[in-house]
Amino acid sequence: MTTTTETVFREIPAEGRHLLTVAEGIEAATARREAADLEDAVRRLLGGSVESGTDGSTAYLCEFALEAARALRHAAGCDG
Repeated sequence: MTTTTETVFREIPAEGRHLLTVAEGIEAATARREAADLEDAVRRLLGGSVESGTDGSTAYLCEFALEAARALRHAAGCDG
């Protein structure tokens, strides 16, 4: 069974460190599924806002979700 490696994300430059971490030892398939679910949620949210536009809060949420998805994929060994 392949598992995740600890992966930090959500850099806080003012503090010189990261706020969040993907835990080590989670089944890699679980991390990949979570990443896919986050990405799907972002696509659906943005798809619904094509005509109405996206406000700042929605854009922030989408950016955060995509950053978390990238970290999950990296932790699962999927760099790309």
